[in-house]
Amino acid sequence: MRLIYDNSGVAAVVIPAPKFLTQLAVLDADGNDTVTLESKLIHIANKDLPTGTNYEIIADSVDLSDRAFRNAWTYTADASVEQTSADLSDEDKLKYNQMTQEEYDDANPD
Repeated sequence: MRLIYDNSGVAAVVIPAPKFLTQLAVLDADGNDTVTLESKLIHIANKDLPTGTNYEIIADSVDLSDRAFRNAWTYTADASVEQTSADLSDEDKLKYNQMTQEEYDDANPD
């Protein structure tokens, strides 16, 4: 699965790295991942897209192999499946170096 969104009038695609998807796993007692792929992609959208960006999660089966005029591709939203990126938690911002430890401490006093 991938993310597709409008990047200043041109369709943009985010293909998550398998290693990063693995890092988002939460395993149960039997070693099974309890986090859905869709939940992981939503987390990636919140992490990598500006807050408020509309996006869709698309299947790997969607053919994007034709790269002719790729910069001319446009994103047409499907309102029934479109989502909007949100802010990350302060813990996630700190983990991804989007916030310094000092900023985190100031925002989250004990």
